[in-house]
Parts: sequence; C-alpha cells; structure tokens
Amino acid sequence: MTEHPYEKWLDRARNPSQYIGGEVNAVIKDASAIDCRLALCFPDLYKIGMSNLGLKILYSVVNARPNFWAERFFAPEPDMEKILRDSGEPLRSLESHDPLSAFDVVGFSIATELCHTEILVILDLGGIPLLRNQRKESDPIVIGGGPSVYNPEPIADFFDLFVLGEAEDILPEICRIVGDCRKKWVARKEILRELASLEGVYVPSFFEVSYDGPAIKDIKPLQPSMPAPKRIFISDLNASPYPFDMVIPYGQPVFDRLSVEVDRGCTGGCRFCQAGITYRPVRERKPSGVLNIIHTGLKETGYDEVSLASLSSGDYSCIEPLVKRLMDETEREHVSLSLPSLRSGTLTEELISQVGRVRKTGFTITAEAGNERLRRVINKNISDDEIIQTAQNVLEGGWRHLKLYFMIGLPTETDEDVESIARLVNRIRNLTAGGKRFRQINVGVSQFVPKPFTPFQWVAMDSPESLLAKKLKLAGAFRKMGPVSLKGHEVEASFIEGIFARGDRRMGKAILKAYMKGCRLDNWRDYFRYDLWLESFEESGIDPSAYANRERGEDETLPWDHIDIGVSKKFLLKELNFSKQEITTEDCRGGSCNACGLNPKYKNIATAPELPSACPVTEAKETEKSWRYRIAFNKIGIARYLSHLELKTAFARAVRRAGFPVVFSQGMHPHPKFSFGPAVSVGIGSLCEFIDVELETEHDEKEFCDALNRRLENGLEVTGAALMTPPYKSIQAATAETVYELFYEKPSTEFPIEAVKAFLDGLEGIDTGYETKESGTCLRITTVNPGILSKIRKEFPDFMLGGGIRLVKTNVIMGVPALTL
Repeated sequence: MTEHPYEKWLDRARNPSQYIGGEVNAVIKDASAIDCRLALCFPDLYKIGMSNLGLKILYSVVNARPNFWAERFFAPEPDMEKILRDSGEPLRSLESHDPLSAFDVVGFSIATELCHTEILVILDLGGIPLLRNQRKESDPIVIGGGPSVYNPEPIADFFDLFVLGEAEDILPEICRIVGDCRKKWVARKEILRELASLEGVYVPSFFEVSYDGPAIKDIKPLQPSMPAPKRIFISDLNASPYPFDMVIPYGQPVFDRLSVEVDRGCTGGCRFCQAGITYRPVRERKPSGVLNIIHTGLKETGYDEVSLASLSSGDYSCIEPLVKRLMDETEREHVSLSLPSLRSGTLTEELISQVGRVRKTGFTITAEAGNERLRRVINKNISDDEIIQTAQNVLEGGWRHLKLYFMIGLPTETDEDVESIARLVNRIRNLTAGGKRFRQINVGVSQFVPKPFTPFQWVAMDSPESLLAKKLKLAGAFRKMGPVSLKGHEVEASFIEGIFARGDRRMGKAILKAYMKGCRLDNWRDYFRYDLWLESFEESGIDPSAYANRERGEDETLPWDHIDIGVSKKFLLKELNFSKQEITTEDCRGGSCNACGLNPKYKNIATAPELPSACPVTEAKETEKSWRYRIAFNKIGIARYLSHLELKTAFARAVRRAGFPVVFSQGMHPHPKFSFGPAVSVGIGSLCEFIDVELETEHDEKEFCDALNRRLENGLEVTGAALMTPPYKSIQAATAETVYELFYEKPSTEFPIEAVKAFLDGLEGIDTGYETKESGTCLRITTVNPGILSKIRKEFPDFMLGGGIRLVKTNVIMGVPALTL
C-alpha cells in the first residue's frame, strides 16, 4: 500500500519534495465536515509560490474558519507534467491529495502576465474545462486575483470571476456564498450573479466587448444597472491578520525568510509603476505591531532572517528607530535583516549600519535611469550625486557586493540616456573606501513595459530590436569594467509581457494555442519559447506589435476602462503630460494632495507613532562553554524525498522553534554549529542517521528529543540523543559500517537480484544477502563504502529508478553507546 498517490513516480521527478506535502503547519481537515473547499493555486513552481506572502495570508485566513478548507496547488515542472499525463494521474493538492476537480472554488494568485499558460496547465491536469463557457454545473468556480488582474481581459475566457484588490476580507465571503449555494443546488449562473453583487468582484461573462480594428469600441454590462467593478482594499493594515501558522516550506524558496509588511501602498508617484497606483492609499502598520509579529513569527517558524516588506520601506515613518530596536532585540539570536525595496534617497548611513550587524544581506540601489533628465520624466526625483553618495555609504559600511537596477526603453529615451547608465555604473565602480572597492557589481537592466492604470498606459513600448541593441551596447560597456555583470529578463519575454499587459479578450485564443503548442513556465529562461508564441499570434490573426508597440490615443477606450481602481484617468493623463514636460510631482505623503481621485480621508490613513521605550539590550558575546549532542533520527515515508539541504534546513528550524540556543561560528557570516553525516540520495529512507549540534546550555536528552519531534516534518523522527565528550570524533569517522536494504515490491523474477548480488560480491569490503518473501524481495548490503549506491546506479540504471524499489539506509556508529544500534 502506497502512502502518496505519486509515490511510484517521485523517484523519477526533479525536486520531488515539491509534490509531497506534509510540511509543518500544513492544514488537514475532515472533508465531510466542510461547507466549501478552496484550491489556492499559484501558477508557478513551488519555490516561487511558497515565497508569496499574500498566498500565506489567504491560506491562514480561510483555514481559520472551521467550515472552510484551503489547500495548495502549484505548477509542476515539465518532467512531472509529462509523468502525470502519461499515467493519467490528475494534479492533486498538497494537503488531502484530492484532484483539483473535487473543489468548490479554484482560486489563482496571478503575479505576472507570463504565467498564463501555467494557469491552463493546472486547470487541464486538474480535470477542469479550460474555457468558462464549457464548464458544467458541477465544476468548480474558477476565480483570479493578484497584482496582474487589473487588466483581466486577456485571460477572461478562462475565469468565472476576478477579485480586484486585496482579498483578505472578501475571499471567506466568496467561500460562504458558494458553500451555501452548493447546498441548495443553485444554478452556476445564479451563483455568479450573487457573487457579482460583492464590491471587488468582476464577472467577465456579464460584460460584452465590441471592437474597432485593433482598438476597443466599447465595453458595457449586459444589464445597464450593473455597477462598474471596483477595487477593494482594507483600510487598516493593523487589522490584517498575520499568518503565524504559515506552512514552513521544504527546500529554499526564492524568498526564504520571515516577511513582514510594514506598510501597503506608495505615493512616490513613479510613472511606470502600477503597484504605486493600485495599492494606494498608504497604510502603515504600527511599529509595536511589527515588532510583535517579528518576535512571534521567528518563534513559530524558526526563520533566521526578517524582511520588512514594502513598496518603499525607507519611507516608513519611523524606519530607523524600528530597525535599530529590532536589531537590538534579535542580534543575540543571530537574526539578520533585509530591506528589499529602498529608494536611493532613503538608504541612510544609520540603516546601512544597522542592517549589517548580523549578516550583510545585500543592498539594491534603484536608480531606474542613467541621468537626472530621464528620472524627471518618470518622476524619480533623485540626483546622480545622491546615488553616488548612497553607493559610497554602502561601501564604507563594509559591503563589497552591490546591485544596481535600471530600465531601458523608457519614454523619451535616447542613445545618450542609455550611455549614461554605463557612465553612472563606472563612477560607482571607481569608488573607494579605505583603499577598497566593490568586488562585484550586478547591474539589473529590465525592459520598460507600459502597464494599465499608470500614466504611461498610453505610450508605445520600445521594439524588441531596439531594446536588444541597447542591451548589447550596455553589455559591451560593462565587459570593459571588470567586476560588473549585466543581469535581467530576456527582451523577447518582456515583449510578450507587454502584449498581454494591455491586451484584450482576443488574446485568449492565442494563449490557448500557445498552451497546446507546449509553451510553459514563460518566466523561466530554460523553458520560454518565443517562436511558439509568435506562431500562436499569427495563427490567431493577432498582430503583437499592435498591442505592445502602438501608442494609444488619450480618448481611446482601453480594455480596463470599465474597472474602477479609485485613481482617476484625469490624474493619470495629467501625470503623462507632466512627464512630457519633465515636471516632477511631489509625494503627497508629506505634502499637499495631488487629487489622484482617492477619497482625501485616506491620506495619512495610518501613520506610525513613535516606538515605545525599548527593553534593556543584551549584547551578543562569544559563548564560553557549550554542549555538543549527537542526535539519531529516522527518515521514512514521504520524508525520504527531502534532499540533504532540505534536511539540514528542517532540523535547523526545528531547533530554533523549540527554543534551544545554538552556538554560532564567529566572523562576518556566522552560522549555527550543526554537523551532518554523509548525504543520502533523494528517495532513500533511513533508519538511523546522525546530526551533531552544539548548544549554549545543557538539556535533558529525552526532553530534547521530544521537543524536536513535536516540531519536525512528517516522516522525520528523533530516536535518541547523547551528550558528547571531547575529544570529538566526526560522524563519518565514527561510522563503523553502513547497511542498505533494497526492497523490491514486485515478484522476484522482475528483480535482477542475482546480477546485482554478483556485481557487489565482486567488490571489496561488501557483504550481501537477500531473502524473498510473498511481499517482495530484499537485498541487504553491508559496507564501509559511502559511494556504493552510485556504483549500483551506474551498472543498473533502469532497475534503480522507481519500479517499486525502496532503499533504506542504516548507519552503525561507534563512540556513543546510547545511540549504537
């Protein structure tokens, strides 16, 4: 009997842990007691989706209701997609392992325009018709939300409805309505009609679109009384619940840290920035609330890094005292801090000094453009000298690596503007502090993509040919600068993004064709197929340049004009005209109202007060005495699909969550003192592996084991711990032998056991034996050779992959009597 529906294929899948579930804090409920089951889908890989704070918040908010159950789905990698299609196995949730079609509501968090085909992958593998007009009464209600649905028209054919804005409050209400309606057998169309009455919900089938060549003639509701879809937002960030019970992911997601919102919204007014418009107004979380979240969150998750999430964290009203207080209170636990979004003018010497107290996590200077003229065009009112001084402060603060961020293809950009990027980078490269320079400067250069609900929504995007020429020019200039490297998205991918950013419903046909041709994971360089996208547009009768590279008239009806986000079109046009005159607009947070269209009552909606008095600070100091423990543990069931790195992370976080003070190394990048035995291949279970951990205090071995077992992932079990005495012998040096059991569940005639045994018997230092039972065949290998499995795999590659084989590893260790098998 298998314990996971995918178990027979996981040995053949890349990064199999992303498909198994069972993480710490994953929510399991009784499906028979649930009124509404919600599938939270992220149309990208697990390691991207599990970095998303919004997804964690929604998962926690919905699961806090006892009669609702939110479960997670992520896009599979192409190899796993093929396995599922070949086997006829559906895409299943990480919690219950039920197929997507078993859910009442399927919700997608859509972060970018380059994930459209992955939406179709998830729907298709989940057994749900791709087009909304083909869905039956029993099919789930498919909803879309997130930062990329403010122009939902390109994917309107695939969705029953969209949530516009922040979903913490409305998503449970949607679940309640759907659950109640399903009980009463209410027709699908009537369910959508009731949901459409909610502010923040847009049902595309209730609106019709007419066209005039490449432009839109009109968008109007089928019923004249239907109000315009309107963006919703929570008015008080302090009332937004934080997901302390967040799922602790396997592996290392892209953003593997405790992320805490200090505010939402930005009034900096960058004219290219959609989020700066669609997340207005600014709402700050009280600093006492931020500190409480961080302290509780670190205890509950075991993370050792905190990120202060914001569109511009340096504009938080008391950022410096907050950061200092935070570092004073967490430095002793070796918690590092990152500020991922800082405007150059807000990165002060004090912030630089505080952030570097534990680990130098890195800084990014967002110059955006290479000179002051072009920055005035985009309303980025920062001088070259300010950028240079910020870089100088970072260098003097001890950082030797720096990231700079620019855009090319901005409105009014000339060749001179592009060349000014290289000149500014060169000035930064030549900075010195104490005779030292930056060892590495990574220059991120992205292509400007006009986005809806920005002052630049009317402008033409630069052509792919022009953008590529500009990028090649910069690459040539940077090659002459030594430690300067160019990073960034492919021009072709940005072109596709630009098409969909301002596309209309006619895009749906091309998206479907591209999916059928094999377009997948377009955000990933290894998978992006530009040629297939161009074929799909051509076969759909769509001219891509008419969407990406065409300037819109100011009186033209835009695909998103029927949506009300709270900021007026009049304001956006005013800002567009200011850009043409190189006139900047003051940030209204500290100045006068710019009449953007939001209700003035939301100005200064939640300005953070001063911090309360700080507690006495205990300075971190070197531990004078420590206690080293050797821990024995089993890794069975689904846990055997954890990689060695994932195993290390799991134990490190479990120890932190249990509150055991780990000794850290000294130096610029201190790390906890753990020592692991030799790595075991993914897919191999183990009945006795070992870890050494050094603690600042002595603990009872049984209490130590029990505390870890309460906090470890399913399938990981600590079986013993012993206090070690010097001189210490490493795990590898203390290992007398290793025993492998290869258990084959199929009849022995399909298992080349004699050939494998004969091969092993020809090697030195190996003893073998096997027995055949009704349930299968077991080959037992005893050896001191840690590389024996690699040799078997090389000699018998087919037999070692899947096919019902389970491998179990057991160490026999010397030197710690309490742990010896």
